[in-house]
Amino acid sequence: MQDSDTTPPQGSRPASGDLEPRHDLARLRIDRTPRTTSQRWPLLLLFGCLAAYIAWKELPPLVSSHDPEVITARVQTRGGASSRSGVASNGYIVPRRRAALSTDIPGRLIELNVEEGSRVQRGDVVARLDSRELQAVLARLQADRVAREAEQERSRLALERQQTLSRTDDASRSDLDTARANAKAAVAQVASVDASIQEIEARIDKTTVYAPFSGVVTEKNAEVGEIVSSIATGANARGSVVTLVDFESLEVQIELAQTTLDVARAGAPVLIYLDAYPDEGYRGRIRQVWPTANRAKATVEVRAEFIDRDERLLPELGVRVVFVPESEANPTPPAVLLPRRALLAREQPTVMVVRDGVIEIRTVTLRDAVGDDLIEIGSGLIGGETVVLDADPTLADGDRVRLRRP
Repeated sequence: MQDSDTTPPQGSRPASGDLEPRHDLARLRIDRTPRTTSQRWPLLLLFGCLAAYIAWKELPPLVSSHDPEVITARVQTRGGASSRSGVASNGYIVPRRRAALSTDIPGRLIELNVEEGSRVQRGDVVARLDSRELQAVLARLQADRVAREAEQERSRLALERQQTLSRTDDASRSDLDTARANAKAAVAQVASVDASIQEIEARIDKTTVYAPFSGVVTEKNAEVGEIVSSIATGANARGSVVTLVDFESLEVQIELAQTTLDVARAGAPVLIYLDAYPDEGYRGRIRQVWPTANRAKATVEVRAEFIDRDERLLPELGVRVVFVPESEANPTPPAVLLPRRALLAREQPTVMVVRDGVIEIRTVTLRDAVGDDLIEIGSGLIGGETVVLDADPTLADGDRVRLRRP
């Protein structure tokens, strides 16, 4: 009996109990579902990094645990002007002498030697313009002058020969006149070249910006590479390089009500209180009362000058001016008191001032002792500074420290 053939016919489907098909056609299907890829994530990442960098720059310097720890104290002040009664008015500190420095000729800025806050002396070089073109013109004129001088010498020798010949009647009168004219023309040409050289040298000198007086740079109005001119033309031209202020000319500008004008006379004493330091008064006096009034404000401008000055006086600071009687015009200046423990054992009296966690070595002058713990300071400190007590002598200027109050 023959065995039956168990192979299913070709093209027939397997029974439900049979094995799965050897090839799953569903796996070969192409997925045509659209995929969306974000193109904005690189830009968002860039903005995130930029924001993190800006936030990091704005944060104060981190204090390292390795920085030495120091004990600090505040410099005290005692006494000083205390009168707050009388006619008062608000105002601002303004400079009497202020200059926007520029050049008489336009040019490209190639050198700038100052920043905001830089102190300069009269005659210091503040900036320079590109003068290469003018230097080339000067070199050409100097070479031209050499040729003109040679021509002048030839004309002089020719005139001498004609003069010698004219004494023996070997030269005509016209030849002598021509030689004289040529000699005069040669002299005039040399003089003309000299004038041109002086003109170019003056223009070259104008490419350098000098400080007209000693003062402090309060604004930097241009950068190296920009075009500057006393008369700014074009979108990229600057009218001035820097603004210079004479801090010795700082005074107070007051808008005084007309109803209280009787207290404002030239030379009248005043006490000036800075809004930033309202507890200490500066002695002053009225310098000038403006010869006209402001109709809209019903005020008169008054200028008061400082008798007492220090480094806290800055342009545009707000002040309050109190008009006081003569008996209160000369108060005792406030005493600046330093803890004795802040003095360093050095040849000159020295202290360590801490600003933003950084040591600053400062020399001071001493006055009388105030008790066993304090000593009065003559100069070098103004009060309110943070100083190091029992300082480690190995600390140097610029070192970072951690603060700890006693």
